[in-house]
Amino acid sequence: MGFSPTLRYILAKREKEGFQVKTYEKSYGKEKMVDTAIVTQMIEDSFSIDKLNGEICLVAGDKDYVPAVESLKKRGYIVKVFFWGHAAGELRKAASKFINLDNYFDNLKSKIK
Repeated sequence: MGFSPTLRYILAKREKEGFQVKTYEKSYGKEKMVDTAIVTQMIEDSFSIDKLNGEICLVAGDKDYVPAVESLKKRGYIVKVFFWGHAAGELRKAASKFINLDNYFDNLKSKIK
């Protein structure tokens, strides 16, 4: 994996906490394939999530996710989007809740050391 030690640390910690972490190598011209894979996984996961007690979390900032987020919300799911402040306005608006990671940067950085 061509990820920085910091990112590898964060991902390993999330896996230990029980999150299912999927990563994709960056390959120019294949970003849409990654976006499609993420949307597919979100839709598949929605069939096994309890709408009343669960939520779907997306860590992304691209407006290409707006149709999937809107569709999931229409089906009754809470969809939280986590990303830096430069996330697309359309995605921020579509989310049930947008969590700006800029506010947590120092905290995230200090946990890595």
